[in-house]
This record gives sequence, structure tokens and C-alpha cells, in this order.
Amino acid sequence: MSESMKRRAALASVIVAVSIMAGCGPKPPSVLLETPAQLPADLGEKKLFHTPQAYIYARDELAAGEMDRMVKDVASYVKRKHGRELGKGLVLIMDPKDAPIAATIEDQLVLERDPSIMVTKPRHAKSPAEVRNRLVDEGIPEGPSILAASVPLPTSKCRELGIGGTQAKWAVAVPSNELAQECAVEITVGALRKKRPDLPEEKTRSLARSLSLSKPFEVGRSIPIYVYWAQSQADWTDGQRIEAIQRFIKYTFRSNWLPVPSDDELQW
Repeated sequence: MSESMKRRAALASVIVAVSIMAGCGPKPPSVLLETPAQLPADLGEKKLFHTPQAYIYARDELAAGEMDRMVKDVASYVKRKHGRELGKGLVLIMDPKDAPIAATIEDQLVLERDPSIMVTKPRHAKSPAEVRNRLVDEGIPEGPSILAASVPLPTSKCRELGIGGTQAKWAVAVPSNELAQECAVEITVGALRKKRPDLPEEKTRSLARSLSLSKPFEVGRSIPIYVYWAQSQADWTDGQRIEAIQRFIKYTFRSNWLPVPSDDELQW
């Protein structure tokens, strides 16, 4: 094991130990409210967990609790930085068994750039071909990269999914931890095959699993929530929205000990 990998493993051990001592393990939502008449109590195998912050569709209460705390964190940031309210939203937590919300890069970009949400367009928006070419260049499979992405859900998409009956201020679909981890392994395997085609398949997969690179996808679940909110600030200019979104994304990665994306990668 290289020195950098040893340092990463040591840091991860410290973080886990501190989390356990601080009682930061998975927990159900601290407060649950009655199911509103406008929304189904169940969506396939998912149940609705109605909290003061959001309507959360999840397979279990621990996943719902984790997402509820993330929404609280975004709301706290909005209040602290802007003196405004995030408002109540809807979260659909996607699992490996679920049919994908977006099956192609084109599908994903349609959701991310829906004109009913995206008042201000990204300054460096990439075309589907540009996104796909970059994935190919890096050896990253398209399917897992899409499944691991968190995306906004326009009102029309919510209606299509049967969850459009509420007055949520925002709505997003995000990967569960299990889905993020599965996709991260496949993405890492693809990248390793590109860089080290000499490695046996079994060793490539073993290395991909040991690296456990799902954190960016898990941390990134908060980003479309904030982007959705920022785009809804009618008194902001395009420049103010772009600057606020850039700051939040960089803050999110820094505060989670992750490399900050370049401006080109941010697209904003």
C-alpha cells in the first residue's frame, strides 16, 4: 500500500471513530408528521417519511433519517449565508433495484436544464456529446455515472412519478448509499481498466472495492437541492445565482475533505 493510501485509510479510521464516539451513526428522522392526503404513503417498495423539512421516499427509516439531516444542513446554510428559508421539499432516494430516473446522458441533462427550474443557465454547459466523450476518454461507463448522479425533479416529472400532488418548493432524486457504492465500484473499475489494462479483472475489482470512492456521490446529494433553491430566488440576478451556486458546491466539497472541482468541471 502506498503512503498516500495509508494516510487515507488512517484518516478514514479516525473519522469513523470520532463519528461513533459522537453518536453520528445512522438514525431515523427525529420527528415524523402525518402523511399528507395529496401524496401516496407508499411508492413501490418505498415509504413516505414526512418530516418538518421534507417529504422523503425511502426504503427504510435510516436512509430517510440521513437524508433528513442533509436537508437540515442545506437549510442551515441557506439561513446562515442568505438569511432566507430553504422551504419544504421532496426527496426520492433511489436504490439499485429501481428503474432509473434518467437512462442516458440526454435524459439527465433534460432534468438538470429544465426551463421551469433553470432560470440561469450554466456558463460552461457541456453538450451530451462532450460529456460522453469525456467519460470515454477516462474509461468511465455511462450507466453507473448517471445512476449515481443526484438530479432535480421538475413538477412534470413528479406528476409522472405519481408524487406531484404536494406544494413542495423543490424536489430531487438522489442515490442511496448502496447505489452510490455500487456505481462507484463500476466507475472505478472502468477508470482502472483504462489506466492499467494489464491488471487482471479480479484484482481490478478488488482494488476498486477497497478504494471506496462513493463519497463524492453521497456528498453531492445536497447540491441539486441548493441549485433548485438558488434558481428560485426571483430577486437575484444571473450573476448572483451563479456565484452562490459556485460557493455552495465548493463549500460542500471542502467541508467533506474532498478535492474542489475546477470551474470547468463545475460548469457554472
